[in-house]
Amino acid sequence: MRLPLIALLLLLSACGSNESAGPKQEGGPPAIVTVVSVSPESWSDVIDAIGTAKARESVIIAAKQAERIAAVRFESGQRVSKGQILVELDSGTVRADLAEAQASLKDLEAQVERLQGLQSRQLIAQSQLDTAIASRNAAKARMQAAQERLNDRIIRAPFAGVLGLRQVSPGQYVNAGAAMVNLDDLDHMWVDFPVPENMLSKLKNGMQITLAVDSFPGNDFNARVTGIDSRVDIATRAIMVRADIDNSEGLLRPGMLMRVALKQDASDALLIPELAIQQIGSRTFVFLAGSDGKAIGRDVRIGGRRDGKAVILEGLKAGDSVIVEGTSKLRDGQKIKIAGTDTKPSTP
Repeated sequence: MRLPLIALLLLLSACGSNESAGPKQEGGPPAIVTVVSVSPESWSDVIDAIGTAKARESVIIAAKQAERIAAVRFESGQRVSKGQILVELDSGTVRADLAEAQASLKDLEAQVERLQGLQSRQLIAQSQLDTAIASRNAAKARMQAAQERLNDRIIRAPFAGVLGLRQVSPGQYVNAGAAMVNLDDLDHMWVDFPVPENMLSKLKNGMQITLAVDSFPGNDFNARVTGIDSRVDIATRAIMVRADIDNSEGLLRPGMLMRVALKQDASDALLIPELAIQQIGSRTFVFLAGSDGKAIGRDVRIGGRRDGKAVILEGLKAGDSVIVEGTSKLRDGQKIKIAGTDTKPSTP
């Protein structure tokens, strides 16, 4: 019976040894720390995204008819106005057809006018006048068709904008649909970007956003949300948002990759430096400076982060003294001393 008794004594001795090595050791010099007092500050949550700049109006100028180019009246990169002539296709044959149709119509209109006078005096049958009117209408349709063919050979800018690189030359034969140049309205641009579906409740038309591009470091471009897609992408769980861009300086170009920052309305929030936040496994906490001169671990829930600061959603209140520096080996309950002071911190 003596062996079990000895084993029990050894076990109790080991337990006592483990307790004496616990984390809350109060011996030794206090840890030197720096603290900040938690106070409400103005804060705006920011949704970050990546989008691509697009011209609000963009078109490929192409030939409607297969024909030889008679004249090119633009240069690469030129700014043009709406209706400005860009390209003229050879129109000699079409002009001849139009002149013939106009002459035929003129004759038939005169004939109809004469027959109307005769029929009013009942000198000819109504059917003879009807035949003349039908011939006149057919001639008028032929003239209009010839005029449209001529118009198709004069290619104009459908809206004001900036032309891309010229793809054609005078004398070149082009097929119908052949691209001649791109035209983009650079004064009015937009950017489409994805936003996670869990942020949908925070989106609304008219919200102001800030854009940045690598081509112009340090320059911010202003934009305004003008459209929110009707569907969420089932693969990415994101919804597309569109914003109009102020490109009055003409610096942006379609296809540019843009970093989007969409700010929410400002409100007061409790902010602390990110340096104060501790993470062990799934636990997120900070150390507070207690009035008894000891560190106190406090679990917190973090919101947004930006510029080295974090929003505290739960766990702290205004006036708490949060330890910012000196936390690397700090333990809950350890003695502390605030750097540069001999006074005790306020009660958390």
